[in-house]
Amino acid sequence: MKINKSLFLFAVAALLFVGCNDYLDKSPDSELDVDIDTEEKIAELLTGAYPEASYIPFLEPRTDNVDERVNGVHSRLNEAMYFWEDYDQEDLDTPLNYWNACYKGIAQANKALELLSRYPKNERVKALYGEAFLLRAYLHFMLVNIWSEPYGGKATDPGIPYITKPEKHALVDYQRGTVNEVYDKIEKDLKLGISLVSDTYYKQPKFHFNKKAAYAFASRFYLMKGDWNAVVAYADYVLGGDPKKQLRPWRQYANELEFNHKSLFRRYAATDEPANLLMTTTESRLARTTPVEKYGSTFGTVDKVFAQTGIEGGRDYEKMNFIGTYIFTSSAAPVTSGRYLAKFDELSNVESTGSKPRGLYVTNVLFTADEVLLNRMEAHAMLKDYNRAIDDYLQYMQGKFGFFPSVERAVYTSTNSSNYNIYTPFYGLTLKQLAMVKLFLDFRRKEFYQEGLRWFDIRRFHLAVKRTSKSSYYYPLEKEDPRKVLQIPAEAIQRGLAANPRERNEPIR
Repeated sequence: MKINKSLFLFAVAALLFVGCNDYLDKSPDSELDVDIDTEEKIAELLTGAYPEASYIPFLEPRTDNVDERVNGVHSRLNEAMYFWEDYDQEDLDTPLNYWNACYKGIAQANKALELLSRYPKNERVKALYGEAFLLRAYLHFMLVNIWSEPYGGKATDPGIPYITKPEKHALVDYQRGTVNEVYDKIEKDLKLGISLVSDTYYKQPKFHFNKKAAYAFASRFYLMKGDWNAVVAYADYVLGGDPKKQLRPWRQYANELEFNHKSLFRRYAATDEPANLLMTTTESRLARTTPVEKYGSTFGTVDKVFAQTGIEGGRDYEKMNFIGTYIFTSSAAPVTSGRYLAKFDELSNVESTGSKPRGLYVTNVLFTADEVLLNRMEAHAMLKDYNRAIDDYLQYMQGKFGFFPSVERAVYTSTNSSNYNIYTPFYGLTLKQLAMVKLFLDFRRKEFYQEGLRWFDIRRFHLAVKRTSKSSYYYPLEKEDPRKVLQIPAEAIQRGLAANPRERNEPIR
């Protein structure tokens, strides 16, 4: 019998914080109408634990990658995210939807771990254990990096509820703990998962936590934590001896899709693309909204990010124009200032129309070899191994764009000290480290454009963001700003979970 993943709402964590009161009055186990009595069914349960929601639609508009598009399509979600407002409506692509999806996935991972404890510890069971631990770690990692302060702040900064067992009762008193405590629990699950996960049993390995994806996740986790040696160690496993062969070849894409930029998604989200390490299918309107929504990438933001930055002091490479290489396309009329990358596919079983259609599915690429190499070059810089950091950067340039900048190595470690006012992570930076981190962050911004990951760099480096808008909704996002932490869902707050602070007064309407 094929298992319907909607049946597996085992943990109240997914339902305690949101949803109808009628459901909360009964045990989550009452929804279960099938027996999970084989390893194969447990594997299906884990397949359903990957988040069915996307973080991209609500994180990308919060970044400095976006501006107002003339004649763009207005939605309240897009507007609220652009102005860093709290938004608590339930719909596709909302923060609430992603919160729910993460805790639902955690619930299913916990149920899988409980069921696996009844089986002999053969190699298949160990691999399933590994996937479950990795899923639980990843989902909590995303939650804490969206709804809590960045790692490295005050020891008392509240985290998010870390759920480690399937709940048998509908109403449970959850506590947030601290960010550090959450990170400790993530690290424990991550290490367990890596020690057990195997590539042997997957029919579609890139839609599961395969070994390379697990190590890629570890490189991101330790980058956030500032454990540079660990970043390098885990990245080395992923990248091997010739990293450039694993990178997303943007120059090749540009040649192949010269006259068909709108088909970029066919290459970008392909399972045979070596750069793609972990992907998931999400229910999302992202493919439809990205080209046309009111607040998104414009000709101006694309020029700023892709044509106005480069190697500081690098003469001809001071500004490198990658707009043609990243094969942008313009939004359709009447949107006059929109420009976007067609990274996202869309699948639907039926024709989906109306202002809020459902049943639309978009592939999200969660981890890539490109990110791993960027993580490693940053870690090398922080370890003061500047030559290796530069070597990685040159591999990156060769693999993605097909050229090496002819710049003396000393240039890479030189920058204006005024940049200390811009980049302020919880750890200190020498001037040489600052120069290299600034360069690498520029390329991270390009690589993950429209994917929401820029938001995590804004948070960990405490970057300020200013808009051009004159709207009464707007005031700048400061370096230390409570709006960099999304508000806990209202239903969770009503049930006793502590809200995130909002010290500033709302602007006068």
